[in-house]
Amino acid sequence: MKFFYSPYSLLLIAVLIFSSAIKGQYISVNTGYTADQLVKDIFIGSKNASCITVDNVKVTGWDFGSGDLSYGYFNRNTTSFEIDEGIILSSGKAPEAVGAFTGIQSATASGWGGDPDLETGANITNTTNATILEFDFTSNQSDKISFDYMFLSEQYLRTTDPGTCGYTDGFAFLIKKIGDPDYTNIAVIPGTQTPITSNNVRGVGGKCPAVNDNYFGRYNPDNSAVSFNGQTAILTAKTDVVPGQKYHIKLVIADQGNGLYDSGVFLKAGSFTGNINLGPDLTLDNEIPLCKGGFHDIKTISGGVSYRWFRNGIPIPGTDDIDTYRATQPGDYNVKIELSSGCTLEGNLRIEDAPVANIDSSAILICDDDFDDKFTEKLSKYNTQIVTNFSREFTIEYFTQGGVKINPDSDFEFTQNPQDITVKVRAFNCTPDSYTIQFYHGQQLTMDYPQQPVNPPVFDVCDNELKGNATKNLDDYIPFMTNEILNPNDVNFYEKESDLKKSQNAVNKQQTLSTAVKEKTFYIRIKKPGNFCDNYSSFKLAFKQPKKSTVLKDTIICKGTTVDLDAGTGFDPVVGSGFTSYKWDDGSTTRIVKNKPAGEYWVELGFNGCVYKQFVKVSEPEDLIISNVLIEDNKVTILPSNGIPPYQYSLDGQPYQSSNVYENVTKGRHTIIVRDACGFVAQDFSIIGIKNVITPNDDGFNDFIDYSDLMTKSDPRLEIYDRNGQLVFKGDPNNQYIWSGKTNGRPLSTSSYWYILEWNESGNPKRAQHTGWIFLKNRN
Repeated sequence: MKFFYSPYSLLLIAVLIFSSAIKGQYISVNTGYTADQLVKDIFIGSKNASCITVDNVKVTGWDFGSGDLSYGYFNRNTTSFEIDEGIILSSGKAPEAVGAFTGIQSATASGWGGDPDLETGANITNTTNATILEFDFTSNQSDKISFDYMFLSEQYLRTTDPGTCGYTDGFAFLIKKIGDPDYTNIAVIPGTQTPITSNNVRGVGGKCPAVNDNYFGRYNPDNSAVSFNGQTAILTAKTDVVPGQKYHIKLVIADQGNGLYDSGVFLKAGSFTGNINLGPDLTLDNEIPLCKGGFHDIKTISGGVSYRWFRNGIPIPGTDDIDTYRATQPGDYNVKIELSSGCTLEGNLRIEDAPVANIDSSAILICDDDFDDKFTEKLSKYNTQIVTNFSREFTIEYFTQGGVKINPDSDFEFTQNPQDITVKVRAFNCTPDSYTIQFYHGQQLTMDYPQQPVNPPVFDVCDNELKGNATKNLDDYIPFMTNEILNPNDVNFYEKESDLKKSQNAVNKQQTLSTAVKEKTFYIRIKKPGNFCDNYSSFKLAFKQPKKSTVLKDTIICKGTTVDLDAGTGFDPVVGSGFTSYKWDDGSTTRIVKNKPAGEYWVELGFNGCVYKQFVKVSEPEDLIISNVLIEDNKVTILPSNGIPPYQYSLDGQPYQSSNVYENVTKGRHTIIVRDACGFVAQDFSIIGIKNVITPNDDGFNDFIDYSDLMTKSDPRLEIYDRNGQLVFKGDPNNQYIWSGKTNGRPLSTSSYWYILEWNESGNPKRAQHTGWIFLKNRN
């Protein structure tokens, strides 16, 4: 028979094959199952029906229409998704869980509320978009039940996803006896009461910090079998129950805060089963791990139809029909037992290896740390040195070579050098391993002074700035105590020898001495790395001060001249000595340096073992000037400035005097000369005579008032007023400040007149002011 295919039929076949391949890359979700089917047929399964009796099944979620429910059945198809089939409960659309990732799932609906029982059980608030699967059940065979699940969420933000880390979608598996008021949440981190949420279990490699990442599975790439950002590992919820007692279980998931960033919980088909107790886990936390070279017999119940044993999810060959398995390796062990009734029971046991001690058997240095000539130590001090991975899991015991047990927390004296100690190390209750450790006396580093010198060395602390105190770093004295090259961090200082021996109350290395505290003794303890023991000694610090020269002072010299600078002897009659050394800025070491022009100089003066650096200034004065001539009636005061005092004064060629005041100086012009050590300066001045009587009768006496000397003054003013305040005369350069008793050329009548007389003396900021009356007597 021959077959013929048209091009159209070939294209259809190719499309069907491609479509099937695409579907196989992702999980599938079917929302057509009833609540009873999801629980009885999927979650518990027909094999477990006789073990678990179920009724009152109810599912509550959201129907978006067109078959888009928030719950359903899922199958992994040909993908590598960790659970092959089961139930999905979602806080969004269940079908949107199907890969690949096309964007953040954020399906929501108005009126789709949260669940208060979930908020209590998961310790979250403000939930919304809750999907709930609940039913009553009775365990007919076992006093334990368990089931497997995974939590997937868009809240597991990958590094490229938008969003923040504050929100936490959650779910809870709530169980209680029928009639009891309160639920217990069994969806918790193993061994804790911490609920599973997107903030409580999170892995490394995402946008948010990791927490409890050993229970996290992975962050999913875009082309994953599911469209959620991330997922936990397969977790197991389990609890004790009373056989024959009816319980209510409520499986609930919800968003928090808003309907964005959906989550889903995947319940493994057939995993809701009764459990048998295989005993406590052999774990580090339970302090009963499997010892090195040991074994543990895992015992179940007898009489089962079949037994299937697994380690880390992989069947263990040759164990199909044995009710006891001898475990010699760590791992997660699981056994499935089928009973004659067809019911399947399951048991789980985790076994961890006891830690193995890493032993450093090197010889150990011991020291006489308290310098009492005895080598004593608490041996517990060496636990982490001998067992390099020491932790609470290990117990270390110490014995003498004669077999006497040593209390590790009490001082043990080593009476031999070297001395062997037997060390026994065990993890938990495992058989200890025995080691021999040698302890030997270390050598003290060499110091230049003994531990308790009769006369400890004394080091001067100089207050070279004469502040009354001086601060030193004690590390500066290490080289004086030993020739060893040391790290200052290995050196400590103490004020008491008893503190040094106990290594307590080390002092600050910055120490201040002063006129109030002139001496201090310090004990120095030095540690040298390597096979050396600490050593110590002591030294004393003595506060000392140099002194200033009282002779050397700032000096003013005439321009273009020089001066000899003398620092003096500095002799102090109290100590009977003076300066012991001189060092000038030019290198001279004499008391006097000669011919120094104007400038700034310094000299270092040695005294009392210290050195004071004293500065001195030699300057040239500004030119001598007469800054003011103060005239008060006939009294003249000369005020010079600059130059080099003392000054001498000469008026009108008279002999020089040291006083700058002249009395009874006559009216008229005068010349004053002021001289100092470098030269002289002269200045003219005049004295204005004040008259208050005028008799203009042309007899040659008092015919006019002459203030023509105002012409020599600055900004002069002469005004005369009658008794009515009328101005009758105003002096100016034209009338030369001379008044003959007239106004506008007309003689004035006999009367009293008032005058204002003012001027500025050269260099005197204070204006001379005179007011008073003038009596005019006219013959008419």
